Amino acid sequence: MEMELICKESMKPSSATPPHLKTYPLSFVDVITPPQYMPMLYFYNTIQIENQESKLALLKESLQETLSAYYPIAGRFKGRLSVDCNDEGAPLLITKLKCHLSNFLKNPITPNLLPLFPDNLAWSDMNNPEHDPIMAIQINCFQCGGIAIAVCLSHKFGDMSTLFNFFNHWATITSHHQDRNKPLPSPPLLYAGVSVFPQGNLPVSGERPYYALPKWVCKRFVFEASKIEALKAMAGPIHPTRFQAVAALIHKCAVSTLSPNSPLLTSIAVNLRKRIDPPVPSNTLGNMVSSLIFMISEKDELAELVSKMKEGMIRSETEWKKHGGKYRDLDFIADKLKRMAEAPSLEALKIPLMIVTSWCGFSMYEADFGWGKPAWIASFTNGHNTLVFMDARDGKGMEVIVTMEEEHMERFECNPELLQYASLDPSIQL
Repeated sequence: MEMELICKESMKPSSATPPHLKTYPLSFVDVITPPQYMPMLYFYNTIQIENQESKLALLKESLQETLSAYYPIAGRFKGRLSVDCNDEGAPLLITKLKCHLSNFLKNPITPNLLPLFPDNLAWSDMNNPEHDPIMAIQINCFQCGGIAIAVCLSHKFGDMSTLFNFFNHWATITSHHQDRNKPLPSPPLLYAGVSVFPQGNLPVSGERPYYALPKWVCKRFVFEASKIEALKAMAGPIHPTRFQAVAALIHKCAVSTLSPNSPLLTSIAVNLRKRIDPPVPSNTLGNMVSSLIFMISEKDELAELVSKMKEGMIRSETEWKKHGGKYRDLDFIADKLKRMAEAPSLEALKIPLMIVTSWCGFSMYEADFGWGKPAWIASFTNGHNTLVFMDARDGKGMEVIVTMEEEHMERFECNPELLQYASLDPSIQL
């Protein structure tokens, strides 16, 4: 794939951040979150080649307006506890590819996607958080007029919900510029997260480690809606959600690969926005995530795995409410931070660990810049035994990104029970 870098510039907010907003405090969850760059990549099947330059000019203008609304993103971290909102800006790279989008998407494997992300930042560490940008963006232009927009956001500033909110805001402003009858986006709730999870006098704990694999392989497994319905039916009267049905199957196949003779520990990330009391709106920025942890074994069947997930959710509801809102419990939070700081490393764990997160239900495919919704949205991970769940374009199917060591993936991707329901790295049809 031949790619040419056209330009690289720093995009600053369209209006200066007022002096009284120059310091943006981080929540206690932000403080303990590692400063890796989370990647997301949106493909758009536009065919108006002659308008590509005007599209780029419009994208730059609306990006600057979006950075004004999300002004901390244009700043830099200041120590462990805050962001200096100095309007330094976010890097924007623009490239041109000498291929057509349809040809590129015939083989959308991770190695082919990596050059589309800015400066090799995807899942890399911030080397110097007080100097490095909080976000970087790359716009990739295909010969046919198609566009792929990649965003990398520091996890220390916010979770994937924060990234999706930013991207949807940018898309909505761009669309409004082309059609004034389309509504402007609602402003983000910048301080709601830190007001719910303030650092206060809590101990400043170390950042949770991000375990990257030395020799990782990332594969995408696609589940069509009919296959998911068949999995749900297999669970019988338990009535699993789409996520629970697919997650149960993947766990069942993974445990036989990763831990055939011993239990497997799994940690599922949980969005707390709707689970604290009172709940906070979905456009609340920051890291608002906790986890559900349970153990499985090779003998567990699909229905048993779904039951363990459901029971774990019910059991953890009370604990999650203690993070913020009217049930906020400072003693509980301080104790949890202490236990996290003292937690053993992956090497010291006696059993394998699998880390699961779901990006389903975030309206990712609603990001319309005025030339239609995304043809495909992609990402990848390089973390230790990691599963990422995403909605398919039709909103009914599901894509699961799986990362394992090479030797484990060789066995996992050939599991006949898995391949009965999932397609491995299929091409994307425009």
